[in-house]
Amino acid sequence: MERKVGEIFEYNGEWYQCMEGTGCYRCAFNYDGNTCIVDNPYCTCRSDKKNVIFKKLEKDGVPFSCNYYGDNRLIMMQEYKLYNLDDVANEDKIPMYITDYKHKRIAIEIKQNKENMEEKKLNLRPFDLEAAKAGKPVCTRDGRRARIICWDKKGNYPIVALIQDNENSEHIEYYTENGIFSNGGNEKNRDLMMLPQKKEGWVNVYNSLGVITFSHNPFDTKEEAMKDKGKYYVDTVKIEWEE
Repeated sequence: MERKVGEIFEYNGEWYQCMEGTGCYRCAFNYDGNTCIVDNPYCTCRSDKKNVIFKKLEKDGVPFSCNYYGDNRLIMMQEYKLYNLDDVANEDKIPMYITDYKHKRIAIEIKQNKENMEEKKLNLRPFDLEAAKAGKPVCTRDGRRARIICWDKKGNYPIVALIQDNENSEHIEYYTENGIFSNGGNEKNRDLMMLPQKKEGWVNVYNSLGVITFSHNPFDTKEEAMKDKGKYYVDTVKIEWEE
């Protein structure tokens, strides 16, 4: 189909924007300057007589939940960096909205099935009051960012938190010291959870008579790790983990 100039669309799980322009080497659907990876991308011989290229949108930030429809439904959104904000031409078939005109960012719905929603849930950690007080990131069970503004409100629900609705809106909720939503009962999507933090560091690898071992603790930088090289040193590698 012929994409409108400015249209944002999905192809093989990635998001692209149709832009007016020339030069196959600038198009995301080209890999050697002459060959397209999709059939008939309508970059020439268009009904509007314009030449276009297609640019892949890059993710910006982490997913967040949004009350897009203005009712009780929450959907997960992901921000992307746009190439051209002035010519966005979509017909609202897919939930999306401009979040930042200045920096050309748009939020687009993340299509979720039951399996990846469960995976997201399992990646969360139980609420930890002391960790939260120490500044560790907190969210709701359904993935919305939470900012705790009070720990000692009088009554049964001493924690007061601001819960993110979308990029520009928050609302207040009340919780027990265990992060349980004020209505109580069974597990609620609004209960507080700990959001895992991605960490990275560097470790040294050693080989002693065929036995591979690593540094006991990761270093913040590669340079720091290499200064601590010892006997049987082989390499310094980067590692990533979640806390």
